[in-house]
Amino acid sequence: MNPSNPENRYEVRGDDDNVYGPESEATIRRWRAENRLEDNSQIRPVGETEWRSLSEYEQFNIPASKPVGTPVAVPETEPKVFLWYRIYNGLMVLMFVLLAGFLWWVKSLDLEFVTPEEEMEILLIAWGMLVVGLPLAVFYLFCCFKTHRSWHWVLGFFSIGIGMTGCCLPVCIPLIIFWIKPETKAWLNRNES
Repeated sequence: MNPSNPENRYEVRGDDDNVYGPESEATIRRWRAENRLEDNSQIRPVGETEWRSLSEYEQFNIPASKPVGTPVAVPETEPKVFLWYRIYNGLMVLMFVLLAGFLWWVKSLDLEFVTPEEEMEILLIAWGMLVVGLPLAVFYLFCCFKTHRSWHWVLGFFSIGIGMTGCCLPVCIPLIIFWIKPETKAWLNRNES
């Protein structure tokens, strides 16, 4: 970083075409560090008539205080994680539907229970699977049909996260690793600028 020369004063042309200053080199440096001025901001030394961009002055080549990330290019083909994501969602739909059906079938059997509490337990589990399992099956069915909208990345994140709470954890860990990759985000228009 070059030391400031207190004798050098500059005028700044704002986005509103007003002229601000004269300001010292130190002030221009501070404004650049605060991102109040950009590389293409127009300045000129006091007494000159020609406006030049800030990047043309070597003494102001200060790295921005907030680094700007470059967005990841959108892949030409759909990332393979989406095939596995659809298979995962399809299997989750199948699991919840079959589990609900199996529990209702067990409930409908004319079984001999030792205590009324056992019968009540099967009944509560069957109703619980209807109330919770079938809506989850519909949710996972909806997730099978992904779009290129940015909100679907969040939806997918939740669908994988729900699976991580149960027996699907070994499948969900690699799936979530590939889901959070920049290529997947770029495909779903989640580029962060």
